[in-house]
Formats: sequence, C-alpha cells, structure tokens
Amino acid sequence: MKGQIYDLDAQGLLRLYRQCGPDFARRFDGAFSVVLFDEAQGLIVAVTDRVGSHKLYAAYAGERVTLSTRPDHPDFTGRPYDLAGLASVLVTGSTLNGLTLHQGVQTLSRASSYRVEPGGMVQQPYWAGQLAQDHDTRPEAELREELAELLKRSVRRRVEGLRGAVHLSLSGGHDSRGVLSLLAATGQDLHTFSYTQGKQAARSDTRVADALAAQYGTRHEHLQAYQGDLLATLRRNAAWGHGVTNFCDEVDAWDTLEGESVTDLFTGDQIFEMHAYPLTDISEQLVKRHIEPFSTLGSLADRLNPGLSPALEAAWTAEVETIRASAARFADPYQQELVLVADQLLPYRLLPWRERYGGRFARIHLPYLDAAVLDFLYRLPPDTLAGKRLFVDTLRDLDPALYTVPLARSQGYEADWHAELIKHREAVKEELLSGPSRLDAAIDPQAIRAVLDSLALPADGRRSMLKGQVRQTLGTFRHSEMGQKIFGRAQLRAPLISPATWLLRVLTLRALDADTRTR
Repeated sequence: MKGQIYDLDAQGLLRLYRQCGPDFARRFDGAFSVVLFDEAQGLIVAVTDRVGSHKLYAAYAGERVTLSTRPDHPDFTGRPYDLAGLASVLVTGSTLNGLTLHQGVQTLSRASSYRVEPGGMVQQPYWAGQLAQDHDTRPEAELREELAELLKRSVRRRVEGLRGAVHLSLSGGHDSRGVLSLLAATGQDLHTFSYTQGKQAARSDTRVADALAAQYGTRHEHLQAYQGDLLATLRRNAAWGHGVTNFCDEVDAWDTLEGESVTDLFTGDQIFEMHAYPLTDISEQLVKRHIEPFSTLGSLADRLNPGLSPALEAAWTAEVETIRASAARFADPYQQELVLVADQLLPYRLLPWRERYGGRFARIHLPYLDAAVLDFLYRLPPDTLAGKRLFVDTLRDLDPALYTVPLARSQGYEADWHAELIKHREAVKEELLSGPSRLDAAIDPQAIRAVLDSLALPADGRRSMLKGQVRQTLGTFRHSEMGQKIFGRAQLRAPLISPATWLLRVLTLRALDADTRTR
C-alpha cells in the first residue's frame, strides 16, 4: 500500500477483503493505491482511491504485467515515447486522460479495482461519482449544517493518531483558510507555510497568509519559491515530476521543506468549484480545465520536426475528442464540468503534482476529498456548486471570523521565467542542449536553441511588467462573477502558449531523459 486508509488498519483491510472479495474497495476510504496478492485464490488485485491521489502505472510485455507507483520504472522508461502522451505534455504541461510519456504504459483510473491477468488487466469501477438525478431539496441552511459536520469529521479522522506537528500549505483563497480553521479547532500542533518571491503586494497570497497565520496563532514560515538556479529547478522538476506533472514554479520551496522533517501535510484541494455561470459550450469547459487544443502551440508547432508534428497533433486531437465525448454524455453543464474536474483536472493535473513533490517526503491529507464529503456533493443541486457558493457559506457558518482577513488578489511567488531563461541561456545550451536526447526525434535541439535565442527583454522592463500586471488584474476581474454581472458573460478562449512556458516543458523533458540515461 502507498498512502493511508482511514478508520481501518492493515489487518482490518485484509479481513474486509476476505469477507467481500474484490468488491471490498467500495467499503473503505483513504488516499492510497493498493496491490493485494491472494495466493489462495490465485488473484492479484490492484485498487485506486476515489480521486486518484496515488498513481499506479501498468504495462504489458507478452504475459508479463508490470505494476509500479513510479512512472520511471525501468520496464517503462526503455519504451519509445507515446505520441499522445508527449503531445499532452507539450500542450497542457501534464499527461492527461491516463496517458504517460511511454508507449504501452497506462495510468490506472481512479475509483477502480483491477484484476491482474497475464497480458492485461480487467477493470471494475466501484464508485461512479455522478450528480444524482434526484437532488437534495432540503433548505440550504440544512445542507450547510450537514456539510459542516462532514468537514469537521473529515479533518478529525485525518489527525487522529498523528504525532508531532502537522503542516498546512496556506494561501490567501477560500480553500486553505477553511482547512486552517478546521485544523485549528482540533487543537493539533499546526505549522503553516507559504511561498514568497521578491517584493510582495499588500493583497498577495504571501501577505494574506501572514495575516491568517497571525489570526489563528500558527507558527508560520516563508519559503523561497525560486532561489535563482534555473538548471537546478529544471532538474528537480525532471527528477521529481517524472514528466507526469505540470512544471512546479516553487520546487525550491519543496526542497527546503523536505529538510525540515515534515511528516504530514494538509492541502485544500477540492471539487466544489464550478464556474459562476453554466458553460454551455464544451470547448469552453475544456479551456476552463486546462485541456487545450494543439493549436495553442501557435507558431511553436513549427519548431516540431515536420515528419512527426502531424502525428503528434492527430494523437492529441483524438485524446481531446475522447475527453469531450465523456463530458458530452450529460446535458447539464455543471455535470459536464464536474466530469472534467473529477476525471481529468484532479487525477492528472493537481494530485500528481501533490504526490510527486510534497508526497515524496510527507503523507498528503486531502480533507475536502473525503468519501462522505464527495457523496454529499454529488447529491447537491448543481447551482449550489456555482462559484463555490454552498462551500463558502458553510465555511462562514463554521467560523464567522474566517473572512476577517480579505481574500488574496495575486500569488506573490511568480518568477519571471522569460527573464531567467535569458539570464541562463548559455548554461542551458551547454548543459541541456549539447548532448543527444530521445526528444531529438520530435524536436531538433537546434529548434530549441532558436526559440531560446529569440527571447528578448523589453526595452522598458518595469513598464512592461506593470502593464502585464494591470492586464492580468483586469482579466481576472472580467472573468469574475462581479465582472460578468457588469459586462456580461466573458467567453473563455485558450491563450497561445508562450515561448518561455514551452521551453520550460521541453527542457524539463530533456533533463528527464538525461537523468534516465544516467540511472
């Protein structure tokens, strides 16, 4: 087992299996992946949790089946690149829809039990995770009361039996401040931390987290998100992310945290947030959940090797159409969005990031993704999920002082990767572009050099930075609930991928290949 199961020890889990057989998966809860060997029955059973928090990867070679929690298992990394998986990383930054970078290697789906057989696996989903046809029609005050009790129970069951301090990644939004309040109420020794980079605005995540920590009396720490060594950042992203996660801007902060003997880490990942207005165009739904079309590469697609670029585009387009079809099965826009969040965003973008960075050295606890909380959520009228309305109102009922500190307006730990790539341009060329790589078949290193050389600092860097910040603030307001009330609904369009973002993804892949070759 990797991860943890709540309210049940290992012997209790085995007893449950003996009583119920492979169907036992629906009867317990946790954040885990499990492989069980039943010698008496001649069975091997693999089980994933409801949200896909701990990944299992599988590949077949004849009758041989390899299962691993590591995407860099030797049985995987010796295989050629999977075209759809590679395209997914180039376009979205992570491997979506069960893809991996390696041909014939799949990510096992969430909420499923698998029977391992020679040459393959038989999947049996044990939890559907769909909005109920008959919604809970009780008054919202009663719904908030039940959700409040479920959230308190979820946090209590996760802190029970823990020794020493627990840590919380604290930002200035709704989610982590809710966990802060819930954890503080348990009396647990709670330490909080936030990322920082450069001068902080008054309403940045960092400053708001400072005020929240002071309000709840937690020991609070600032972690430097990026310490100035771009090559080290790229190599850590390669070695820790294994090519299955989006680029981690604050990877240096996680390196610092690893040295502090952190054992239990709480985060505010949740599934309550639907768009403030129903998105009736599934293309907008996809953009909202970072599932962009190949066309967002723009002119960067021309940097791909001409012989392979059409195949990459076709492979990724087919995956996007599969994802689109999975959402289009439902008529309700909120159900469509919930499918994309539950089946793509959480298991293939957010949670692998948690597992590969913080999860390397600490147990990750996700109280908002508790089984009972999820079951409750899927009974709700869809409009209560719009803009997290019911969730936020419940947090206010639980702790009226929670919003004494206003919400953050900016992150406060963003590095200027465009400028950093220019600053370290020659070192990048020497260290990451000078030798051969399996990526050369898809992207010639000279093409990468050309994009790197094309980067230029604006003539007035400060004015450009301020202009960008103003544009970002206005864009955020335009897409907010208030902005759309004033100006009407804003259409969601996928922006073109910037050269800096593309370079970070490509250079991380090259660093990953170099690391694999070394090992």
